[in-house]
Amino acid sequence: MFDVVIIGAGVTGSAIAREVSRYKLNTCVIEKEEDVCNETSKANSAIIHAGFDAVPGTMKAKLNVMGNAMMDRIAEELDIPFKRNGSLDRMYERAGSGRTSGFNWREVRKSGVPGLQILDKEALIKKEPNLADDVTCALWAPTGGIVCPFHMTMGYAENAYENGVRFFLNTKVGKTGKDRRRI
Repeated sequence: MFDVVIIGAGVTGSAIAREVSRYKLNTCVIEKEEDVCNETSKANSAIIHAGFDAVPGTMKAKLNVMGNAMMDRIAEELDIPFKRNGSLDRMYERAGSGRTSGFNWREVRKSGVPGLQILDKEALIKKEPNLADDVTCALWAPTGGIVCPFHMTMGYAENAYENGVRFFLNTKVGKTGKDRRRI
Protein backbone atom coordinates (compact mmCIF):
# COMPACT_ATOMS: atom_id res chain seq x y z
CA MET A 1 0.00 0.00 0.00
CA PHE A 2 1.04 3.56 -0.67
CA ASP A 3 0.78 6.67 1.46
CA VAL A 4 0.46 8.88 -1.61
CA VAL A 5 -0.84 7.94 -5.06
CA ILE A 6 -0.43 10.52 -7.83
CA ILE A 7 -2.46 10.04 -10.97
CA GLY A 8 -0.70 11.25 -14.12
CA ALA A 9 2.97 11.67 -14.94
CA GLY A 10 2.76 14.96 -16.79
CA VAL A 11 4.56 18.05 -15.57
CA THR A 12 2.16 18.59 -12.65
CA GLY A 13 2.11 14.98 -11.47
CA SER A 14 5.88 14.66 -11.82
CA ALA A 15 6.48 17.94 -9.97
CA ILE A 16 4.18 16.81 -7.16
CA ALA A 17 6.00 13.46 -7.03
CA ARG A 18 9.32 15.28 -6.68
CA GLU A 19 8.02 17.44 -3.83
CA VAL A 20 6.42 14.50 -2.01
CA SER A 21 9.65 12.50 -2.41
CA ARG A 22 11.29 14.88 0.09
CA TYR A 23 9.32 13.15 2.86
CA LYS A 24 9.44 9.59 4.16
CA LEU A 25 6.26 8.54 2.39
CA ASN A 26 5.65 5.49 0.27
CA THR A 27 4.64 7.21 -3.00
CA CYS A 28 3.74 6.12 -6.50
CA VAL A 29 2.70 7.74 -9.76
CA ILE A 30 0.21 5.97 -12.01
CA GLU A 31 0.39 6.86 -15.71
CA LYS A 32 -1.84 5.36 -18.41
CA GLU A 33 0.70 6.05 -21.17
CA GLU A 34 3.99 4.22 -21.82
CA ASP A 35 6.14 7.09 -20.51
CA VAL A 36 5.97 10.35 -18.62
CA CYS A 37 5.09 13.54 -20.52
CA ASN A 38 3.12 11.79 -23.24
CA GLU A 39 0.01 13.93 -23.40
CA THR A 40 -0.75 17.58 -22.65
CA SER A 41 2.58 18.39 -21.01
CA LYS A 42 4.63 17.53 -24.07
CA ALA A 43 2.57 19.90 -26.20
CA ASN A 44 2.40 22.93 -23.94
CA SER A 45 3.74 26.32 -24.98
CA ALA A 46 6.93 26.06 -22.87
CA ILE A 47 6.35 29.59 -21.59
CA ILE A 48 7.25 30.44 -18.03
CA HIS A 49 4.84 33.34 -17.58
CA ALA A 50 6.00 36.45 -15.77
CA GLY A 51 2.65 36.53 -13.99
CA PHE A 52 1.09 39.82 -15.08
CA ASP A 53 -1.80 38.30 -17.01
CA ALA A 54 -3.65 36.69 -14.09
CA VAL A 55 -6.29 38.70 -12.20
CA PRO A 56 -4.38 40.64 -9.51
CA GLY A 57 -4.92 39.43 -5.96
CA THR A 58 -6.00 35.93 -6.97
CA MET A 59 -4.16 32.79 -5.87
CA LYS A 60 -3.25 32.19 -9.53
CA ALA A 61 -1.60 35.62 -9.73
CA LYS A 62 0.38 35.05 -6.54
CA LEU A 63 1.49 31.56 -7.55
CA ASN A 64 2.48 32.69 -11.06
CA VAL A 65 4.86 35.29 -9.64
CA MET A 66 6.21 32.88 -6.98
CA GLY A 67 6.68 30.04 -9.48
CA ASN A 68 8.44 32.30 -11.95
CA ALA A 69 10.87 33.42 -9.24
CA MET A 70 11.69 29.77 -8.46
CA MET A 71 12.54 28.77 -12.04
CA ASP A 72 16.26 29.55 -12.03
CA ARG A 73 16.79 27.36 -8.95
CA ILE A 74 14.54 24.57 -10.26
CA ALA A 75 16.31 24.51 -13.64
CA GLU A 76 19.68 24.29 -11.89
CA GLU A 77 18.54 21.53 -9.54
CA LEU A 78 17.03 19.48 -12.38
CA ASP A 79 19.93 20.30 -14.73
CA ILE A 80 17.57 21.44 -17.51
CA PRO A 81 17.86 24.37 -19.92
CA PHE A 82 15.91 27.50 -19.02
CA LYS A 83 16.10 30.92 -20.65
CA ARG A 84 14.74 34.22 -19.38
CA ASN A 85 14.00 35.82 -22.73
CA GLY A 86 11.30 38.14 -21.36
CA SER A 87 7.86 38.65 -22.80
CA LEU A 88 6.09 41.40 -24.68
CA ASP A 89 2.37 42.12 -24.52
CA ARG A 90 1.66 44.38 -27.51
CA MET A 91 -0.84 47.20 -27.67
CA TYR A 92 -2.50 48.04 -30.98
CA GLU A 93 -4.15 51.15 -32.35
CA ARG A 94 -7.81 50.55 -33.08
CA ALA A 95 -8.39 51.30 -36.72
CA GLY A 96 -9.29 54.98 -37.22
CA SER A 97 -10.29 55.57 -33.59
CA GLY A 98 -7.04 57.01 -32.24
CA ARG A 99 -7.55 54.68 -29.24
CA THR A 100 -5.55 51.62 -28.31
CA SER A 101 -6.50 48.11 -27.27
CA GLY A 102 -4.43 45.89 -25.00
CA PHE A 103 -3.46 45.58 -21.35
CA ASN A 104 -4.73 47.62 -18.41
CA TRP A 105 -1.61 49.22 -16.88
CA ARG A 106 -3.35 49.97 -13.55
CA GLU A 107 -4.24 46.31 -13.13
CA VAL A 108 -0.88 45.02 -14.40
CA ARG A 109 1.05 47.10 -11.83
CA LYS A 110 -0.83 45.27 -9.04
CA SER A 111 0.56 41.91 -10.19
CA GLY A 112 3.83 42.17 -8.27
CA VAL A 113 5.87 41.15 -11.29
CA PRO A 114 9.34 42.72 -10.99
CA GLY A 115 10.79 44.91 -13.72
CA LEU A 116 7.64 45.59 -15.74
CA GLN A 117 7.98 48.46 -18.20
CA ILE A 118 5.94 50.01 -20.95
CA LEU A 119 8.07 50.32 -24.06
CA ASP A 120 7.17 53.04 -26.54
CA LYS A 121 7.22 52.20 -30.23
CA GLU A 122 10.85 53.31 -30.70
CA ALA A 123 12.16 51.16 -27.82
CA LEU A 124 9.95 48.30 -28.91
CA ILE A 125 11.25 48.32 -32.50
CA LYS A 126 14.83 48.13 -31.16
CA LYS A 127 13.88 45.01 -29.19
CA GLU A 128 11.62 43.47 -31.84
CA PRO A 129 12.01 45.05 -35.31
CA ASN A 130 9.49 42.85 -37.13
CA LEU A 131 6.30 44.00 -35.44
CA ALA A 132 3.15 45.01 -37.29
CA ASP A 133 2.77 48.71 -38.07
CA ASP A 134 -0.31 49.12 -35.86
CA VAL A 135 1.57 48.16 -32.68
CA THR A 136 1.85 51.35 -30.62
CA CYS A 137 3.68 50.15 -27.50
CA ALA A 138 4.13 47.04 -25.38
CA LEU A 139 4.37 45.80 -21.85
CA TRP A 140 7.85 44.32 -21.31
CA ALA A 141 8.23 41.66 -18.61
CA PRO A 142 11.92 40.71 -18.32
CA THR A 143 11.20 37.75 -16.02
CA GLY A 144 9.26 35.78 -18.67
CA GLY A 145 11.07 32.72 -19.95
CA ILE A 146 10.98 29.45 -21.83
CA VAL A 147 11.78 25.87 -20.93
CA CYS A 148 11.54 22.56 -22.78
CA PRO A 149 8.39 20.93 -21.35
CA PHE A 150 9.75 17.43 -21.98
CA HIS A 151 13.08 18.12 -20.23
CA MET A 152 11.31 19.73 -17.30
CA THR A 153 8.86 16.87 -16.83
CA MET A 154 11.60 14.26 -17.21
CA GLY A 155 13.76 16.15 -14.71
CA TYR A 156 10.99 16.16 -12.11
CA ALA A 157 10.18 12.47 -12.72
CA GLU A 158 13.82 11.33 -12.65
CA ASN A 159 14.46 13.20 -9.41
CA ALA A 160 11.32 11.72 -7.82
CA TYR A 161 12.34 8.23 -8.97
CA GLU A 162 15.85 8.66 -7.57
CA ASN A 163 14.23 9.64 -4.27
CA GLY A 164 12.17 6.43 -4.14
CA VAL A 165 8.91 7.24 -5.90
CA ARG A 166 7.64 4.26 -7.91
CA PHE A 167 6.18 4.85 -11.37
CA PHE A 168 3.57 2.52 -12.83
CA LEU A 169 3.42 3.18 -16.58
CA ASN A 170 0.83 1.69 -18.95
CA THR A 171 -1.52 1.58 -15.97
CA LYS A 172 -5.01 3.03 -16.05
CA VAL A 173 -6.97 4.11 -13.01
CA GLY A 174 -10.48 2.75 -12.95
CA LYS A 175 -12.73 0.07 -11.63
CA THR A 176 -11.01 -3.10 -10.51
CA GLY A 177 -11.33 -6.06 -12.78
CA LYS A 178 -9.30 -8.75 -14.48
CA ASP A 179 -7.80 -6.23 -16.97
CA ARG A 180 -6.60 -3.85 -14.22
CA ARG A 181 -3.48 -4.06 -12.08
CA ARG A 182 -3.94 -3.62 -8.37
CA ILE A 183 -1.46 -1.11 -6.98
